[in-house]
Amino acid sequence: RAAMLSPYTVLDLTDDRGELAGMLLGDLGADVIKIEPPQGSTSRRMPPFLDNAPGDNAPGDDAPGPERSLRFFAFNRNKRGITLDLDCEPGRQALISLVEKADFVIESAPPREMSRLGLGFETLRQANSRIVYVAITPFGQEGPHADFAVSDLTLAALGGPMSLQGHPDRPPVRLTVPQAWLHASSEAAVGALTAHARMLTTGEAQFVDVSAQSAMTWTMLQGMVASSVQGHDFNRAGPNIQLGPITVRLVYQCADGYMVLFPIGATLAKLVQWCAQEGLVPEDWVGEEDWPLYHFKVLQGQPVAHSVDEVLDATSRYVRHKTKAQLLEQSLREGVSMAPVSNMEDLVRFRHLEERGYWLPAPLPDGQEVLVPGLFAHLTETPMRVRRWAPRLGEHNREVLGDMLGLSPAETAAACGSERASE
Repeated sequence: RAAMLSPYTVLDLTDDRGELAGMLLGDLGADVIKIEPPQGSTSRRMPPFLDNAPGDNAPGDDAPGPERSLRFFAFNRNKRGITLDLDCEPGRQALISLVEKADFVIESAPPREMSRLGLGFETLRQANSRIVYVAITPFGQEGPHADFAVSDLTLAALGGPMSLQGHPDRPPVRLTVPQAWLHASSEAAVGALTAHARMLTTGEAQFVDVSAQSAMTWTMLQGMVASSVQGHDFNRAGPNIQLGPITVRLVYQCADGYMVLFPIGATLAKLVQWCAQEGLVPEDWVGEEDWPLYHFKVLQGQPVAHSVDEVLDATSRYVRHKTKAQLLEQSLREGVSMAPVSNMEDLVRFRHLEERGYWLPAPLPDGQEVLVPGLFAHLTETPMRVRRWAPRLGEHNREVLGDMLGLSPAETAAACGSERASE
């Protein structure tokens, strides 16, 4: 059975700001050709690094070789890899020849940079009238911010989600692992497929302008429309949520970390039962309130048998001496909404991911085999699989430029900006 995108070819010119987009299309079956400059993508020089890999510098070298970056390895599977020197005419002509045979181009150059090289959308659509061209930039191609300097921190701030993240009495925070370009890449993959559907309808080339700032705005979920719905924005509340006049804690310390739970409705009714069973509250509590409706009574100012502080204290005491795994298993068994705050070790051991076969064994460039995150979906009719892991620098120069385009070894070397093309 063929994969969903197996008929299509994607030219991936992105660096660390867009590589996930090509990988997602590759996972869906597309033939993704990653095109790097002769010195390699910037992501090959981004940590963490393998201690050593064949053909690289010695361990501890200040200039890591091109096959040591685990970050590059993580976001470039299901891609063939070539090098092209786009600052020289043979390299540019080779790219245009590839565009003639491709369906998608994805790039993450600064605004107008590809046009400066003579490789912008208007030029490439002349080479292929049905091409889908996707450009990933911090703020889009135009506008007052288009040329601003940028970082993951500024994108998270200007996109909006930082306004909701952190404690209200302290400065806002971003997520600890950089996320902005991953969200932008995911939106780019969706935009590419949407534009392709449009191209099939119109028969015309399509340009997709992806703003990382806008992508981060989407991560706010209902926070994007809060003002339109309720007349004001959500406020940063840390581990709490404001429920009318009362503040309800959402994050509770447990024996080995933290759990997230919202003690209202059916969840609260179960928690009160559990607390009574363990002697944390008198058994009379169970029948003293209509617990699924407790929060409505509080919001309406009706009398209640036990104060909000008493209820939250009992909840806190119940979870404090139980592990995340114990609480999660109990919540799934009893139909209660409760979730652990997981670290990487928790995720690797998460039974659901194990039973779904999510983790995949992968051979690293140094010969180690490790478990890595797997495919984002299991598709029955058009199954996804990992056909190849991240390419070595220039690994497929001869295969793509020689066999696919028919360039001679000398022409291939000229296009790659090197005296000798990789075998």
